[in-house]
Amino acid sequence: MGKIYSALTRPIRTFNIENRAAKLISREKPVPAPQYVATEKQKKLSDQVNPHFLEDHYKKNMQLDQRLKDVFVTSTDLQDIKEPAKDSKILPQNRRSWENDFTFESYEPTVIPMGKCSLKQALTFLLQHKHDPIKYSSENIASEYKIDKKVIDDILKYFKLYVTASNNQEPSIKFLDSIEDPIQEFIDNGLKAKKKAKEKKK
Repeated sequence: MGKIYSALTRPIRTFNIENRAAKLISREKPVPAPQYVATEKQKKLSDQVNPHFLEDHYKKNMQLDQRLKDVFVTSTDLQDIKEPAKDSKILPQNRRSWENDFTFESYEPTVIPMGKCSLKQALTFLLQHKHDPIKYSSENIASEYKIDKKVIDDILKYFKLYVTASNNQEPSIKFLDSIEDPIQEFIDNGLKAKKKAKEKKK
């Protein structure tokens, strides 16, 4: 319906459009949009108080301009250069490229908080404890790495080190016997059976 109505009223809207457009363009000053009643009242009040306000407002005040030119500040205090605020998060300090000396080892953090240990440290004291349980007891490890003794006891109880074995190198039987791990016992029995089979062949 709206399409039909616009099609019917188009000739009326476009009647003598060129002359009407030329008449509007030829006006010296366009007609301003109507203002609110409150705005008109405020303009009348401002004209009564100071009728030349807009003229004074846009005119350059030479006295104020000269005062700005005369003012010159010189500082005699030492400049207190403040250090930039440090971020709470520690950003990485090592920015070198790892393309040439890349290794498949775990990343070793530069800062380890108290009560924590890195993976490398955990593997180190697990291996030391396996080789010498008396010297590297849970108390000594806890005091060295500043970790709770209960945590060290749990690590030594529930975490074990795997031993790699190949055809050329036979692992130490004493070291294998000291590991209380059913999977390691299975590997140990397999190595013993393989060793017996080699002896029979000879």
